[in-house]
Amino acid sequence: MNTIDYENRFQDALPEIIGLLSIRSVYDKASVSETTPYGVPVHEALLYMKRIAERDGFKVREYEDQAISFSYGEGKERIDIASHLDVVAADEETFRISVEDGRIYGRGTSDMKIPMYLTYLSLKLLRERHPEIRKEIRIVLGSDEERTMNDMKLYVAKEGLPAFAFTPDGYFPMAIGEKGSLMWKIMGDYEGIIETLDGGTQCNVIPGHAFCILKNDDLHDEIETYVREHSIDASLEKIDGKLRITVQGIPAHASLPQLGHSALIDLLHILSEVCHDQTCRELYSLYHDGLGKGIGHYVSENPYECLTLNLGVLRIREGKLSGLVDCRYPYGLTALKLTEDLSRLTSLTVDLPYNDEPTMCSKDDPYVKMMLEIYKEITGDLSEPIISGGVSYAKVFRHCVSFGPNFPGEKSTAHQKEEYLELKNCIRMFQIYYETIEKIALTEI
Repeated sequence: MNTIDYENRFQDALPEIIGLLSIRSVYDKASVSETTPYGVPVHEALLYMKRIAERDGFKVREYEDQAISFSYGEGKERIDIASHLDVVAADEETFRISVEDGRIYGRGTSDMKIPMYLTYLSLKLLRERHPEIRKEIRIVLGSDEERTMNDMKLYVAKEGLPAFAFTPDGYFPMAIGEKGSLMWKIMGDYEGIIETLDGGTQCNVIPGHAFCILKNDDLHDEIETYVREHSIDASLEKIDGKLRITVQGIPAHASLPQLGHSALIDLLHILSEVCHDQTCRELYSLYHDGLGKGIGHYVSENPYECLTLNLGVLRIREGKLSGLVDCRYPYGLTALKLTEDLSRLTSLTVDLPYNDEPTMCSKDDPYVKMMLEIYKEITGDLSEPIISGGVSYAKVFRHCVSFGPNFPGEKSTAHQKEEYLELKNCIRMFQIYYETIEKIALTEI
C-alpha cells in the first residue's frame, strides 16, 4: 500500500479540529434540559462531531443526548475507543485557540479533543485502506467525563462492555492501570472573621484563584506584611470597613500536585497564621500537602505510587461552609479507611458521594501487548507502562487502558492555563493511533 502522509492529513483536518476546540464545552447547569443534559455548550460539541461523522458516511448512534458512537467493520468482537468532549472550566484567555511556535494552544488540546480527533481520522483511514474487516472498531464520544461519567455508564448499560477498550486520555507508552479516585464533600457551620470565601472551580483542579472578604479591615497591615514575607501572590483591598483578600495560584490537574500551586491553600495559610482562624487552621493542616501528609497517608513522592489530595473547592456563605476534596489513592488503601481516618481528624462532616476503585490490566493481555509493540516500533521508546493518578473512562470499561497523548518526559498541560500540544507530537500520535487500530482490527485474538 502507499505510504501514509500523516502530516498532510493532519493539516487538512486542522481547521475542523480548531472548530471543535473553539466550542466552550464546559458543563453548564443553567442550560441543562431534557435534550441538553449537561448544558448547551457540551451538547454543541456532541452535535459538531455527529455532523462530521454523518458527513463522512458513518452511521451515528445516540444515547439520550449524553453520548454518540460510530464504527467501521462487522463481527462479534467489538473494540471501543472512548473519548470525552467536555472540558474543565477556564477563563477567557484559556479558550483562545492559537497555533504558534510549533504548538497548538487552547482548552481541550491535550484533554482531549485533539487525541480524540486523531482516533477519528484513524478510523476513516482504516476504512479507506481496508474495505473489509471482521471486527467492529467503534468510537464512543461522551460529554460528562470531567464530572460524573454518567454519560459512559449509560452507554455501557445500553450496549454492554466491548472485548477491549482504550482511551487517548493519559500517557504513553500506556497507563495500564489507574489509582482509586474519590471525592469527599465537607460541610459544617462557620463562626469567625470571614464573611465570604470562594476558592476553586472543580474538585479535580488545583485552585488557581481564591478570595475572601473579612468582616473588618483591622489586620490589613499584618496580612500585607505576611504576604510579602512569604512571597504569596495576593492583593488586598479595603471596602467599606471590610477587607478583601485575593490570591492567585497555578491551576493543574489534581492528580499532579507538583505541576500546580493552590491559591486556596495560600489563602488558608494567611487566615490561619495571621487571623488565627481555627477552621482555616484545621483545613490548612489537613490539606496543605498534596501528597497526603496532613491526613496521615503519605505514601511516596513517586507520581505513580503516591496518594494525592486536593481541596478543590471551598465556599463560606452566611455562616455555612462547604467544600469538595479530590483524593487519588494507590492499591493497598480503601475509600472506607481513608474516610474513617479523615473523619477522625476534622470537626466538619465528611460525606463520600463518589468513589472508583483502582483498575489494572495485565501486561500479558494480548491487546496490551499489541499496543505496546506498535508504540515501541514507531518511537523506539522502551519505557514501561505506568499506573496513573488520573481518572478516565477506563474506570467504566475496566478492561481498558489509557493510551497517550502525553509522551514520557514531556510536560502534561491538562487542566492548566496554557494547555497545548506540540504539533510534531500530533503527527506522531496520529501514526501511533492508526497503526495500533489497524493492528487490532486485523489480528485474530
